[in-house]
Amino acid sequence: MTATAVRCAAVLLAFLTASACQVAVRRGPKPEPVATLRVAEVRRVSDRVATSNASWSPDGQSLAFGTPEAVVSVGLDGAERRILPMPHATAVDWSASGRWVAVISEGRLHVVDLVRGGARRVDLPGVVRGFRWSPRGDRGLAVVDAEGSSLWLVSAEGGLRRRLLGPVGTLYDPGWYPDGLYAFARAEDTRGRTVALWRVRVAGPDRVKLPAPFPSTLQAQLSPMGRAVAFVVAGQQGTVVAVQQTGRAVPVARARRLWGLSWSPQGDKLSFAEVEGGERAVVWVLDADGKNRLQAADYALEFPDPDTLVGTSWSPDGRAVAFGAGFAHRAGPVWVVRLERR
Repeated sequence: MTATAVRCAAVLLAFLTASACQVAVRRGPKPEPVATLRVAEVRRVSDRVATSNASWSPDGQSLAFGTPEAVVSVGLDGAERRILPMPHATAVDWSASGRWVAVISEGRLHVVDLVRGGARRVDLPGVVRGFRWSPRGDRGLAVVDAEGSSLWLVSAEGGLRRRLLGPVGTLYDPGWYPDGLYAFARAEDTRGRTVALWRVRVAGPDRVKLPAPFPSTLQAQLSPMGRAVAFVVAGQQGTVVAVQQTGRAVPVARARRLWGLSWSPQGDKLSFAEVEGGERAVVWVLDADGKNRLQAADYALEFPDPDTLVGTSWSPDGRAVAFGAGFAHRAGPVWVVRLERR
């Protein structure tokens, strides 16, 4: 490890340690090592083609996603509900409160109220490229592009709209610390190199800019507990998944093409997809320390394409993973693999 890498690791360790001290108590499913799990079922949620990622409902019984006709919610029992008559949505996020669904379509952000009905467009100064609800589900982070990227805080009800950061380079991977007081984002420069990880206090001017441990980062995901960051990193011989938690990044998986990184709600496991030649995808679940892994699914892509990537997303109870090409802005059905204890 180079001296620069050591310094980056030390700074990131201090950053994660300080963040962990501010973490509020979270109630969620208990940790379950991969060695205690097995695949119970793999199936397609519906015959609809998704144009976006699939976002879980808080009870883990439904998934919301965009289609060529509208944004829909499909239950694991097959029941379908139309959420918004807006075609070709590219991103969907269901709030933890269960009341709100955020939808990005044609670079605009819309918030759907599932209790009162109706949708509201959130006017932001640029093209909206990403959104993530806070842990409480009453406000969210929007990544907005306009002569660089900015991070905006918006409320579900529409009374709050404030710039938190930017414009700075190009921002990706927005996330939240579990206390809902701090936001996370990754920044790239004009050459596509990851140059910083940002930690921003949403209620004040507290901003921490960290040097990026891997300039060739493709994805960076903050863990649900706020104590670790998982990276997908491009290398000369493929891609690597690495987890940084105790000062240095530990490689936990390698393959030719990896993507779709997602933390389990317990923060003890990761999921991702390995795409082989644009025709097949293998979905993996592994312990965050890399000790054990489970092949969760192996399937043929419905629309083969050498550039296709597959994304993944854990259910709130940590017992299922949704996956599909729609997570990577491609067309394809949504699949779910259900896990059970051995």
